Amino acid sequence: MDIGDPRNISKTQSPESSKTSAASGLPGSGTPKLEIAKTSKGTPTPPAASDRPKESLNDLLIEFGCAEAAPSPKKMSSEERSRRWAALLVDRVGMESAPPELARNQFIDWLTHLAEGVLGNMPALPGVFQTTRFYNEIKTIESPLRFLKTVSENLRTGSLTFYEAVDCVGRNFGWEEERLGKWKQGLENFAGFKRWLPAFMHAHEYLTAAFPMNNERLDKLRALLLQALDEPHRLLEPGARIDFDTKFLEFKKNYMDSYFLLHEDALHVMGGFQRDEVKVDPVALRNLELLSSLPHADQSFLNRVKLLARWIQRNQCNLPVDQILELYPRCYCNFNPTVRQHPSSSATQINTLLQEGLEYFRRVLRRCGNWILLEVKAQAADDESLKQINTLLGDGPLIPLKPSSTRLLKKIITRNSGEFLSEIRKARQ
Repeated sequence: MDIGDPRNISKTQSPESSKTSAASGLPGSGTPKLEIAKTSKGTPTPPAASDRPKESLNDLLIEFGCAEAAPSPKKMSSEERSRRWAALLVDRVGMESAPPELARNQFIDWLTHLAEGVLGNMPALPGVFQTTRFYNEIKTIESPLRFLKTVSENLRTGSLTFYEAVDCVGRNFGWEEERLGKWKQGLENFAGFKRWLPAFMHAHEYLTAAFPMNNERLDKLRALLLQALDEPHRLLEPGARIDFDTKFLEFKKNYMDSYFLLHEDALHVMGGFQRDEVKVDPVALRNLELLSSLPHADQSFLNRVKLLARWIQRNQCNLPVDQILELYPRCYCNFNPTVRQHPSSSATQINTLLQEGLEYFRRVLRRCGNWILLEVKAQAADDESLKQINTLLGDGPLIPLKPSSTRLLKKIITRNSGEFLSEIRKARQ
């Protein structure tokens, strides 16, 4: 038998009691009617409503381990006992000495708050909470709530007096204040769980959709959070929820930072120029462009660089990834940090092509170095051009070239095109 099952609250009336109910105008079958028993000799009876049918209270005692013979405290009068339990239930100072009507209204308000605020509007639980253990934990809280809802309805319709309603509740808990206290604590935890559930659903979705980051500390924290979902009933406890939230916020912050940096590194390759985070060497790119403009120059290196650069530009992501990560662990461009991204690797390819192309041109020009230097001196070139050409023909790092230097080289190569073409053929062998 389940706690709080309405089938265990109302008792099927005999034909005689049905007639009595009809004559007295008591509610029909819409609201389960709570009926008060005659008490044993020597046990104080609650104030009875006039014209109330006398039935057994056994059918009102739902499965809380209470029996018909469970003795009520005898040190208090019926009224004192009812007022004390009403005060324990409502947890309001001064209720024991309040006027009966005020105590009744406060008790009804409390019952209404439970029925509408705690029991009602329960959102659908995610699949992770649909376990037998979690259901059993919730059942011990919800079943008494449903019983109290029925008590409230009967109290509102006048089927029960205030004292009789409290007496029903007291007997339902076996008149054990400790049991009542544990149930109220569970009720408070359940109410907190309901308020926390939307935040959990966001965390659950975030954790399941997040990418592994190949970061030992971050991936271990994610694994711990997902492991906590294997025992969802523990999240009914406030301490467990606080611990879960603390770990999730730590995970989310570190995940967002890591994902953002990897996203920027992979998909903002060209944009790095504006943030002093250069991904493609701009000096090498400009030098290759100038050398590729020389007569009889091989254009294949520059053409491949341009193709890759256009591909990178087409795959740039300008979405506000930091704002997206607040709500969802993946950018809408579908960037996956666990897979090597083409834009980032293409930047490396571009730099490799730039160095290969520059080395090719320097190798060809070195073969012609002697007569190039003679021509430069014969034309009385300026010091800056002479310095750049000497660097170009040397083995050290290449400095930025100027258009004036390449214009001078064009004149020299044009006058010596035969020798230059011969050296180009040898360099290709």
